[in-house]
Amino acid sequence: MKFLPPKLERRLRRLTKKVSKSPMTRKLDLVHESARKKAFQESCEAYKTHIETEYEVRNQPPKLPRSNREAFLSDGSFHQAVGRVLLFAEFFAMMPVKGVTGKHPSNLSFSWRNIRTCFCLAFIASSVINFSLSLFKVLNNPISFNSIKPIIFRGSVLLVLIVALKLARQWPQLMLFWHSVEHDLPQYQTQTSRRKMGHTISMVMLVGMMLSFAEHILSMISAINYASFCNSTADPIQNFFLRTNDEIFFVTKYSTPLALWGKFQNVYSTFIWNYMDLFVMIVSIGLSSKFRQLNDDLRNFKGINMSPSYWSERRIQYRNICILCDRMDDAISLITMVSFSNNLYFICVQLLRSLNTMPSVAHAVYFYFSLIFLIGRTLTVSLYSASVHDESRLTLRYLRCVPKESWCPEVKRFTEEVISDEVALTGMKFFHLTRKLVLSVAGTIVTYELVLIQFHEDNDLWDCNQSYYS
Repeated sequence: MKFLPPKLERRLRRLTKKVSKSPMTRKLDLVHESARKKAFQESCEAYKTHIETEYEVRNQPPKLPRSNREAFLSDGSFHQAVGRVLLFAEFFAMMPVKGVTGKHPSNLSFSWRNIRTCFCLAFIASSVINFSLSLFKVLNNPISFNSIKPIIFRGSVLLVLIVALKLARQWPQLMLFWHSVEHDLPQYQTQTSRRKMGHTISMVMLVGMMLSFAEHILSMISAINYASFCNSTADPIQNFFLRTNDEIFFVTKYSTPLALWGKFQNVYSTFIWNYMDLFVMIVSIGLSSKFRQLNDDLRNFKGINMSPSYWSERRIQYRNICILCDRMDDAISLITMVSFSNNLYFICVQLLRSLNTMPSVAHAVYFYFSLIFLIGRTLTVSLYSASVHDESRLTLRYLRCVPKESWCPEVKRFTEEVISDEVALTGMKFFHLTRKLVLSVAGTIVTYELVLIQFHEDNDLWDCNQSYYS
């Protein structure tokens, strides 16, 4: 303060001494200052903790629902992929196996005392009665290529039910062996590849059942139209059951319990008739995916020098998948045989009926939808079944790319096994399901159709004296 006059400077010093703080005041100021700094520090730490927590929450993966999370964390096994499909089949008196939705095949079991098995046996007994009634009606009327349609339909359903019951007894052992083969294969690298087989099986089952349900609804609409045209009584509901369950009321008088039993039998038989094709497709998808899993590993090391132990391990894995194919083929070959022969017969019948004049729009819509669905389903079964053979032969392409430096006796042995083996599903060993079979079936249908046309007569599709399903 040298810029102030001396007199004014002395007065300012005296004033400063007067207003100077006492020791108590200074202590209070220090306490207040330390408390302020402490509060500021605590608020900073709380803010920092809040920011860190918010950052962790933002970067934490979202919690998925239980069902989606289980599907996302699929282990890629066939047992897990086919579990819900078999559970759905059990509702329709097929494959009475306990533990189909379990995590491991060791949870599977079959018991004659299980309620699933009892329901299956009861429906088989019901199907035997229904088949006997249809057989009795057909044998007491003029027999033709078209009139035996109910016998073929119900006989196929009954045979598939018996084979499925036999397969249910073998299913736990088959799935344990399948699981052991899967465990030894090269593991999937991504979760998407693990889910691919299960997703394909679910979509095939969903689309197949939706189309089957649509066909059945159109069939009921057409049957209602037919019953209103051939009205033998004043009650339209009774007319509907009399026409659609004529094999029952051919030997007995009309009653509501028998009518409901006949409708129940028809709905379940229709599902089983469609399900046998879907089951062959599902098994084919599972087997072809195992070959594809091995081929993906061979493709990753294509053209790279690998040790003989690598090729020995892959050859053993390929051989195990081939053994699995043989065991599954022995278990389902009769179902495959029934599926293809059934489709062949019904395609011929439907094509022959297409030459007749359609009596109504509802009948025409149902007829052509059923025909297209039948042909498409047969083609789909053939292509999915042929994929097992295609994937088994694809291995040879990667073996031919082995470098000269890596060629060894194990590679040669592996190549010879792939060339010499005929790996494919069969129909009771009568035919192999390959792509060539599609052309063979098409040629057979054309041949039979040309023969049948020679004896064809334009019949009235709404003849009230014959069965609606004939």
